[in-house]
Amino acid sequence: MVRKEVLYFDEFGPQNTAETIKAAKKAALDLRLKHVVVASGSGATGVKVAEEFKGSKIKVVVVTEYAGALEFKEEYGKKLKELGATVVTGIHAFLSPAESISKLYEKHCSENTIIKEVLYRFSQGTKVATEIVLMATDAGAIPEGEDVVAMAGTDKGADTAIVIKSCHAGSFFDKEKGIEFREIIAMPRKKKFW
Repeated sequence: MVRKEVLYFDEFGPQNTAETIKAAKKAALDLRLKHVVVASGSGATGVKVAEEFKGSKIKVVVVTEYAGALEFKEEYGKKLKELGATVVTGIHAFLSPAESISKLYEKHCSENTIIKEVLYRFSQGTKVATEIVLMATDAGAIPEGEDVVAMAGTDKGADTAIVIKSCHAGSFFDKEKGIEFREIIAMPRKKKFW
């Protein structure tokens, strides 16, 4: 048995970013992990994480929005390259043509919608952290079957950090290769639902 500290923030949001990154770094170092994956729409949070992990042996992978929703800033991309971070841009793992049907027909609900809604109950960051691990694995930026720290937030910044065993999107429910949630490092107690 191991006892660990978990950060539970009273409110969601970017004001929790610095504490989330600090806790994620401690967990990654304590567990001797090789990768940290962070969601970053503009690139700002990715830069903060890459700066925090600079000098460590932990590889930082920054996952951005898909091209149709991309708000990634060139200046942050240059900084991430200087810091040695890998940037992954791809379709959201839980976004598919079936999701577009849900927008057309009010009573339609795809399997992806159900998965997303369940993960949102933990936090928006939990849903996004899960998704970016799938995206980074599918892109070949992190290996399958390895524990990684994943960080994401509610709207901007980072307010959630978890340790996840990585897998490809197509293996999500596989009994041997599927996703496994290992540890909660940080999470907001209050949730945002749309």
